[in-house]
Amino acid sequence: MGTKTSKHCSEPLFNVLNYLSGKYVLPSFQRDFVWKMEQIEDLFNSIYNGYPFGTMLFWHITSTTLLAKEPFYRFLQHYHEDKMTQASQKVSLLPNTDYWVVLDGQQRLTSLFIGLTGSYKKRAKYQRKGNSATYPEYKLYMLVSQKVANPFKFLPTDETKDYECYLDKNGGKWIQLRTIFYANKTRDLVRLYSLKDDEEDKVDDFKKAINSLNIEYSEIAGFTYNEATDIFVKINSGGTILDMSDILNSIIVSTWKKVNAKEEFKNLVERISKHGFYINTNYIVKAILFLFNDNVKFQIQGFSNFISDPAKDIEGKWGSFCDSVENTFDLLQSFGLNHASIGGYNVTLPILYYVYHNGIKDPANSVNFTNEKPIIKKWILSAILIRIFAHSSDSMLTKIRHAFTNDINQYFIDKAVTAFPEADIKKRLSDDWYISEDKIRELLRSTKKGERYSIPLLSLLFPNANIHQTAFEQDHLHPMARYQQMPLRFTQNKDNKKLYDSIVNLHLLEKSKNAQKNDAELKNWVIQETKSLSQMQKQVWLKEHFLDGLSLDEKDIEQFLKDRENKLTQYLLQII
Repeated sequence: MGTKTSKHCSEPLFNVLNYLSGKYVLPSFQRDFVWKMEQIEDLFNSIYNGYPFGTMLFWHITSTTLLAKEPFYRFLQHYHEDKMTQASQKVSLLPNTDYWVVLDGQQRLTSLFIGLTGSYKKRAKYQRKGNSATYPEYKLYMLVSQKVANPFKFLPTDETKDYECYLDKNGGKWIQLRTIFYANKTRDLVRLYSLKDDEEDKVDDFKKAINSLNIEYSEIAGFTYNEATDIFVKINSGGTILDMSDILNSIIVSTWKKVNAKEEFKNLVERISKHGFYINTNYIVKAILFLFNDNVKFQIQGFSNFISDPAKDIEGKWGSFCDSVENTFDLLQSFGLNHASIGGYNVTLPILYYVYHNGIKDPANSVNFTNEKPIIKKWILSAILIRIFAHSSDSMLTKIRHAFTNDINQYFIDKAVTAFPEADIKKRLSDDWYISEDKIRELLRSTKKGERYSIPLLSLLFPNANIHQTAFEQDHLHPMARYQQMPLRFTQNKDNKKLYDSIVNLHLLEKSKNAQKNDAELKNWVIQETKSLSQMQKQVWLKEHFLDGLSLDEKDIEQFLKDRENKLTQYLLQII
């Protein structure tokens, strides 16, 4: 691209903000914006207190036909926490026009852009992903009426009504940063918002600090796209600014030519979210490593060769990879699992490996997969309860993959297996695949209806419940509505109510049957359910519900819970 050059440059902040909408762009191998609101608030407080802003790295290019083929993106002005929004900011470079590609400094520049001109949407507390109503909008304000450690804070527009000057319920006066920054003089704000002398001083101090801020950066020129990628990787792999998954993602994005990886990653995340799961770039890169690379660890060494080697490049396999990921999560959804109940996503990778390398289509519904489903279901439910990936996840994944194949060629794997190796995985994990009787009892007693481990536990206890095809509900055997009818000696102990509401007193029941059962006494419901069965069939039914040999009378509730806990515990110990 010409002679390679490097020089130091400086640009006033006002110019930089204008350039963020045009001249300054982001390369496809940059990670998405990840800063939290608190980090942005701290950044502005640092500027206010005169702390060094730091130097950045820009790559000066003149767009040509060759570069125009590479994807570039504009900076985010309005951020949404749970959307990979950068991929939607793709920009087409004008021919023969100068641009500055930001290799280092994206987080700080985007924070300035959002804080001074834009907004930040954050998921409300206790709300689930995906619902647009759960993402209130925030804008950055400065508290001018009091002296505090950090006067900068994002306030929800639902509360402030997007007023430039906002008085909170305690009488605190807040001025929107955009208003301060674009005001010609502080004196203009004094008249508009009746600022007192000390309030005027605070606003004036910040306005002077922000107006005098120059963005310092090193400018390199004459480098190719691949060379710029290499520089980006090197300046980040030596520190902690980026996660290793971000760096490996950058290598993928910059290397693929037919597939726009950044946009494809975004599309895959959205596809999986429709199944009730929320993966991210980290998961996608880890899945690529687990399925194709000789080393599942997040590390640069070897990975760049694996990705860039044309003969072994997985770019051409992307379509089948995405289908397999979606098929895997569709299968997990058929087990009754979702984002909340699955916990960490590493537990899905062995199933994904099996689905992909065996070319299995629609495993949730395929009749050809009927024999495999219960084996895989039992394995993943057990793994969730054991929390097999709580520690040393890379080590665990390496052991698990050896259960699928030991024939690993460097940089590439394409090895199918004839059956999901459940027994071999357990054998290789050895002592790590262990859960004590005390731990099982603790899980049974502490897990209440609708909590994280309730579905994994109940699905193991009732393997014949086809959650995928029939609506099932978590139902109390002794109904909650009858808790106060239990013996006084039982209800006087507050801990008994927790036990009564736990897995010990729960089962899975078809939704229609649950509606019919309503709040019937347990012994009456059992009589109704088994009246048409033979004596042998009734015994089988009672055993399947872990009720055989138990007294169902409400007066015996304490003994019932004790006996059923023992049955559930021994059953889980046996199958896990």
